[in-house]
Amino acid sequence: MTTIAIDGPVVRLRHPAFTDGWRAFILSDSHLALDDERGLPYRQHSQRMAGGYKQAQAYWEQALERAVAEKVNHLFLLGDMCSFPSAAVVDYLSQTLRDTGIAYSYIAGNHDWHYEGMPGSEIALRDEWCRRRLAPLYQGRQPLMHAEVHGGLRVVLVDNSVYEILPEQRDFFRAQVAHGGPMILLVHVPLYVPGRSIFFGCGHPQWGAATDPYWQIEGRERWPESGHSACTYDFHREVFATLELPAIFAGHIHRRSLDVHCGKTQIVVPGLAVAGEFTELRLCGEATSGQ
Repeated sequence: MTTIAIDGPVVRLRHPAFTDGWRAFILSDSHLALDDERGLPYRQHSQRMAGGYKQAQAYWEQALERAVAEKVNHLFLLGDMCSFPSAAVVDYLSQTLRDTGIAYSYIAGNHDWHYEGMPGSEIALRDEWCRRRLAPLYQGRQPLMHAEVHGGLRVVLVDNSVYEILPEQRDFFRAQVAHGGPMILLVHVPLYVPGRSIFFGCGHPQWGAATDPYWQIEGRERWPESGHSACTYDFHREVFATLELPAIFAGHIHRRSLDVHCGKTQIVVPGLAVAGEFTELRLCGEATSGQ
C-alpha cells in the first residue's frame, strides 16, 4: 500500500517498490505571455491575457534553475504554462526546458490552446491548437492522455482542460488501472470534491451553463445547459474508487489546496506565475525511514 506524507510544498509517496530518492517538480499555471510578429494576426485574441502576470518569466526561470541545481529527475507540467498559444511562447518553453537537460511531461490547460474570442467549440479549438502550436511540448506523446512509469510509480496524465472527459480518455484510464501497482493521476482542472467551488469542476454536479461566470470574459462557448456527460461522471467515480491511486495532482486554481475524498488525496499545485511556488514529489522506497 502506498502512503503519503505532506510537508508544505513537498509530497512524499512511500511504497516498497519505489526507487528511493526519485524526485520531480510539479509546475502549473506559469502563464507565460511572450509574443512576436508571428502573433500579429491573433493579437485581438491574445490582448487581454497578455497584460497579466508580469513576473511570470522570472518565476519560470527561477523554477528551472532550482530544478537543475537540485538535480531533480523529472518535471511535470500541468497546464496553463502559457496564457495563449503563441509561436514565441512555445519556442521559449521548448528551448528553456531543453536547456535544463531534465526530462519533462506536459498536459495542456484551458489557456494553453485558447485564443479568446476565436469561434469554435472548446474541444475543436483544443484539438486544432494542440496540433498547430503545442505539439513540440508533447514530444511525440498523445496530447489527450499518456502514461509513464517513474521509479516504480505509474503516472497517468489526462487532459481535462475543457472540464469534460472523452470516452477514449476514460477507457485509457481504465487500461492503466488494469496494469496494477501504485499510480497517481495528473490533470489540469481539479476533480470535484464535496464542498468545493465550481472551479473544482471536473465531475461537479452543478457544472453547466447556469454556473459558468466567465464565458463572455474569456470569449468562449458557454458550458452546456445539460451539464457533464455520463462519461465524465464515470471517470470521476472510477478515479475515486481506484484502490492503488493515493493521490491526484491538479492546477488551474492558482492556490495550494488539499482535500481527502474517498481515501484519495487531491493536491492542487499553486500557480507558478502568482508567487513562484510549485510542488515537489519525492518517492521513498522500503529502505527509507523517518523524514
